[in-house]
Amino acid sequence: MYKKIFIYIYIFSFINISIYSAEYGGVTAAPYLNLGVSAKPCAMGEAYTAVVDNVDAAWWNPGALVRVVNPQFTFMHHSALGETSYEYLAFAEPAEQLGIDIWGTIGITAMLVRVQDIVQTKEEYVGGTYIYSENYKTDRGEEVYGAGGTLVGLSYSWQAAKMFSVGATIKMINQKIAVEEGWIPAADIGILAKTFLEGFDIGVVFQNISYMQLNGAPLPLNLKFGISYKLKKLFTSELDPKDNFTFGLDGILPIVPANMPFKLHLGIDYTVNISDFNFSIRTGYRFNGNAQFISDLGALAGLSVGGGIRKNFEGVDAAIDYAYIPYGILGNSHRMGLTISVGEPTPTPTPQPVNPPKVVKLTPQTKKIVVSWSVDEKTKDKLQGYNVYLSYKPGGKYHKLNKNPITNYYLIVGPLKSGLRCYFVVTAVDKSGRESKYSSEVSAVPR
Repeated sequence: MYKKIFIYIYIFSFINISIYSAEYGGVTAAPYLNLGVSAKPCAMGEAYTAVVDNVDAAWWNPGALVRVVNPQFTFMHHSALGETSYEYLAFAEPAEQLGIDIWGTIGITAMLVRVQDIVQTKEEYVGGTYIYSENYKTDRGEEVYGAGGTLVGLSYSWQAAKMFSVGATIKMINQKIAVEEGWIPAADIGILAKTFLEGFDIGVVFQNISYMQLNGAPLPLNLKFGISYKLKKLFTSELDPKDNFTFGLDGILPIVPANMPFKLHLGIDYTVNISDFNFSIRTGYRFNGNAQFISDLGALAGLSVGGGIRKNFEGVDAAIDYAYIPYGILGNSHRMGLTISVGEPTPTPTPQPVNPPKVVKLTPQTKKIVVSWSVDEKTKDKLQGYNVYLSYKPGGKYHKLNKNPITNYYLIVGPLKSGLRCYFVVTAVDKSGRESKYSSEVSAVPR
């Protein structure tokens, strides 16, 4: 075989299996499936199975894609080691917003991995020994080999119950090395579950399930477990929370190849709001599966750091993220990502001294629901009115239904889709315009 092709195969496999294949045997096709996509999860040490709550769920855990409640788009570019580059693109939107008469969220994912074209070389017998000719040409001129891979996927996720959601990604996977090229189908299946402990979530993903082989080799089959803890405030006031903290821990059990070790990833994210901008700092570590838990490339090879900035521009939420990942003597990796949410709902109101209604009642009618609430006579004169919020998912991001505070004690909401459960909360607004926290959530199904 040709010398540079061997070099490519080594680099491509080494990088895309997260530097662990250098220490353990096992051959798989399309090793880029083990890549971490999007800058935010990569900065958090790829501990993202239970953390993900946006369009990236199509890749990390399709069971969490249902958390997307408005159109979202993300893009990432990465110039990797060994003249390898890849582009990642994803889009997700609730099915009902796409005009599809099903519950849940639909996502599309695409990835393109490319290695710089490799000039064809040849062994020649010179002076009694074989040497490599670096300038081998045919009568058609210089020959080159291409290498890389492509992935396209379609995802669907739905809220199976109040405590958990499920999802799947069906994908077509391509790999090309020189003249060898092929496509095969595969699937990811994921579950995201809430726990009875506030802030704690659990995620499980079975990745790259396929009954076929690609270019004579199986896909890297992984079983991932994750836990996350999200704290709504860390250093700021209960009455005016402006920061949050996230911790993620993932365990990865490689099933194919079978002799790969169990790996452990952890990451943290701290975000603070300053002048309506959200600034984030992140770090993480990918522990190797060997006895020392440290890569042969050095302790820094498992480290990752990064940050991001996010702002809402009148309903369009934009975030730019960055991740830095060192690979010891192989060099450093830099990843940049952009995420855009269109029609981002009104943020959760900041808790203020005014209290929300204690009782909220729903009266289902034909394709509509009447929302009514109790009134505190002691604070009635201090209030400007009430706001009513709607969500199609329990505990989901709520959309405010009224432009100005409601002075009545009820609101007729419709038209609504018959049989589709709706979730409501109500807030009180004082005469200074300060809004209370949400009332207890209630739900009903219009007839």
